Amino acid sequence: MDHKNKNDDFEITPKLVFDLNLALYLDLVAALEGAGAITYRQMAARVLNISMDARADGEAGLSTVLEGVAKGFAGQSDGLSIELLKAARGLREDEAMGDIPMRPDLG
Repeated sequence: MDHKNKNDDFEITPKLVFDLNLALYLDLVAALEGAGAITYRQMAARVLNISMDARADGEAGLSTVLEGVAKGFAGQSDGLSIELLKAARGLREDEAMGDIPMRPDLG
């Protein structure tokens, strides 16, 4: 009787690693938003920044995927437009667009 290990045929590919990391990241963001530590708008702005940097570095595919994630975050709450977030990129170094995570109220 052949007791072949089921994991022998399982191949870990870069796409699988990326997909799993993205899924875990999205779950983490949902937990942080639910706890009031960060908003979906803040996450949309952060992911969009990474997307825009990736596009500037010539990584169009990664940029497109990340922009899609940012659109998903932006659509979760107040429906803030990605185009508005792109235009306001220079402002996000301060709290103008709410890109800085909120500190927990320990009082």
